[in-house]
Parts: sequence; structure tokens; C-alpha cells
Amino acid sequence: MKSAMLALLLCIALSVPPSLRGATDNIPPGTATYRERSAVEKTIRSRYRDLEVASLVLILLVGGGAILWAVRKK
Repeated sequence: MKSAMLALLLCIALSVPPSLRGATDNIPPGTATYRERSAVEKTIRSRYRDLEVASLVLILLVGGGAILWAVRKK
């Protein structure tokens, strides 16, 4: 039961929001000036930074839970 719940939680946590799936082309067409391109790149970088922080928190939580589970099992 616990492993199924953990697997479900992990699948939900690792799913990528639809708005980020097509983020490979971060410069929209028609953006000509340097300032506009810079602003777009800055928002994309901050979005990826948020994803990196979220993944780090997820890794730490899952790792801590695994260690706690292993210690309590003994």
C-alpha cells in the first residue's frame, strides 16, 4: 500500500506542466529588439530555475523519506 502511494506521488511530482512542454523555442517570432529578447530569456531562465529548485526539494524529501523508512524498518 505504501509503495503504491509513493509511486503515485512520484508520478504526480515528475509530470511536467503543459505550459513547459513546448519551451524549447524560448524566443517568440517577431521579437526583434535586444531588450525584448533579453526580457523573454530572463523569464525563461527564472522558470527553469524554479523547476530546478522544485526538483531539489523533491529529491531531498524523497531521500529523507527513504532514509527515515530504512531506519524505522530496522
